[in-house]
Amino acid sequence: MSGSAQAEIIRLERTRFAPGDLGKALAAWSKLAHTPRKRSPAVRTGCGEPSCCPPEPDEWRELLEIAMHALPSKSARELARIVGPLDSRILDHPALRHNVSPRGRWWHFSRWPWED
Repeated sequence: MSGSAQAEIIRLERTRFAPGDLGKALAAWSKLAHTPRKRSPAVRTGCGEPSCCPPEPDEWRELLEIAMHALPSKSARELARIVGPLDSRILDHPALRHNVSPRGRWWHFSRWPWED
């Protein structure tokens, strides 16, 4: 990611998020994307209460989506070039491949398919 995009992300974190939030979001989404295909990803990490437990991966993805809309277009495209392949890997997971349409905010599930 370019230095100017990193600077824009730092500015955005100062005004809309907490410092480091986008890095944490990207790391969480990347971890989910790189879960071995034979394993079901561990999606739920806590109770869902932000003051008690860390955000869920779908909440991290939503934060990345907000950032891609809030950043200047060049920086947003750079972030999208990182997030897009991660989305594709997640959508290609056997548990999601036939259960999800990649349109809209597809990462919002009341229960992810592998949580049964």
